[in-house]
Amino acid sequence: MNKTKYSHAENDKILDIWEEFSIKNGDGKIERDGVAYKGCIHTFPGADEKVYHEREVGNEESAWNNSDKRILFVAKELNDPNNPYDSRVVITYDPKNGIAPTDKFLKSMLYITKGLMESTADKVAEFNRDESMDNIMSTWDKSAVAKINVKKQPGGSVSDMAEIDSYMQTYRDLLKRQLLLLNANIIVCCDNKTTILSTIKQLVYPEALQLNDEVWYDECSKTLLIESYHLSAWTKSYEDKYNRVISNYADALAKINA
Repeated sequence: MNKTKYSHAENDKILDIWEEFSIKNGDGKIERDGVAYKGCIHTFPGADEKVYHEREVGNEESAWNNSDKRILFVAKELNDPNNPYDSRVVITYDPKNGIAPTDKFLKSMLYITKGLMESTADKVAEFNRDESMDNIMSTWDKSAVAKINVKKQPGGSVSDMAEIDSYMQTYRDLLKRQLLLLNANIIVCCDNKTTILSTIKQLVYPEALQLNDEVWYDECSKTLLIESYHLSAWTKSYEDKYNRVISNYADALAKINA
């Protein structure tokens, strides 16, 4: 397993090559992703005259490299056609100025991150629908969290899995390089058992063993691969999405420690 410490600069080198390759292939510009920014909030007007909020770079590189739990959420693609924005900047919270996460995917990430941070082999952190956003964001800002998409060119509201699979194969070497640089030890695959987990396992963790219906474990790197619902799914509640990941995570820890 790669021992290189994560940095935004090294991650951006991979993304620069990825974008050059993508443009050459006729796939266009790509989004930027990786370890989530945890710095101050920057507010600015968009070209569409709406007001936008972004996090700036903070101390997240050090937090990531020194954390015992490095949580990576892996999704399919941005659902914002023709807008390959930087997804590292998006989770912002400032109640005094009325800024709070509203996107279903992002809120699901927040809940699940809190559950992963608070759960152990002996304790499943229960979902609390009344948990204050202050508490949730406090945990988020102290956690080492990254989020990437396997297809970095934005898509539409519904993902074409044949296209996603084709993209993962075309850019597999770059995806592997990004995964190795991140070196996460908890990887949540947000595609409800399609192909993301199997591709990551094949690329980086071929020796991972299945611990339960939803979790695989690579003993050499001490990495857990966890299946999840798509975190934007309207048919599943925040509690459903949370419970599927957290209950299986705690079960896997108990089996590893048995």
